Amino acid sequence: RSPRLSIPGREHDRGGLDLVVEPGRRTVLLGRSGAGKSLLARLALGRLPGPPVRSSGRVEIRTDSGTESVDLADWPAGAQIPRLQALRGHTLSFVPQGGRENLVPGWTVRDHLRHLLPDLERQLADVVEGMEALGVDGGEANLSAVATELSEGMIRRILVALAMARGAEILVIDEPTTGLDPHSREAFSELLHERILASGAGVLLVTHDLELCARLGGEALLVDDGAIVAQTDDISTASGAFQPFLDAVADGPSVGEA
Repeated sequence: RSPRLSIPGREHDRGGLDLVVEPGRRTVLLGRSGAGKSLLARLALGRLPGPPVRSSGRVEIRTDSGTESVDLADWPAGAQIPRLQALRGHTLSFVPQGGRENLVPGWTVRDHLRHLLPDLERQLADVVEGMEALGVDGGEANLSAVATELSEGMIRRILVALAMARGAEILVIDEPTTGLDPHSREAFSELLHERILASGAGVLLVTHDLELCARLGGEALLVDDGAIVAQTDDISTASGAFQPFLDAVADGPSVGEA
C-alpha cells in the first residue's frame, strides 16, 4: 500500500478542506505572506508551530507497515512529534526553504550527503543523477566544493536531488524558487517539473510562484490563517476565494513567503 498523507483543514465558518498527498499526486499550497502554508506543510513532518499558535486536526500517514495517525490537539505548541519525524527520509523527504541557511558552514557537498544518506556509496550515484537532471554538474569538483560557496540556484538543485535520492515517495518542497532571478527561476521550474514527473513521487509544494504552480499542475489549495479555504484543479481558471490572492500577485511581489 502506497504512502498517503492526509491533513484536515481547520474547521471554522469557512469550512476546512482536506490536504491529501500520495505517490503521483501533486498538490500546491498557495497563499499570502503569513497565511501559514509553510507551517501547514511542516505538520506532515511532525513539527508544530510554536506558541501562541495552537494546532488542531489529525495528521495521518499510511504506509505498507501500517498507519501513523496523530491528533495534533494532544501535543503542545512547538512540539516535535517523534512518530512522524521517524518517517523522514524513507517515506517523506523535505526540501527546506532557502539554501545556505540550511547548510553547515565549512562542510562540502559530500560531507552533507554523508551525513544525510544512510548508504552514501550506494546512493551517491542517485544524487549525481538527480543533480545532472536538474542542471548541476555532478563531478568531483562540485562534490568537493564547500556547499555554502555555491550559488543559491545550485544549492536548491542539490537539495532536491538529495531529497529524491533518499527514496521517499512523498516530497515536501518549501518555496524552491524564492530568491532566484527570473531566468534561473524559469529554468529551475522546468527542470523540477520534469524530474518530479519522472520520479512518480507525490509532491506537496509550498509556493507563491504561480508559474511554477501552473507548470507543475495538479491540485492547488489556498491557505488563509492556517486553514485550507479553497481548492482548484486548474490555477489558470481559478476565481472566487482565489481572486484576492491572484490580484495581489499580479500587482507585485509583495505576496512574499509564508
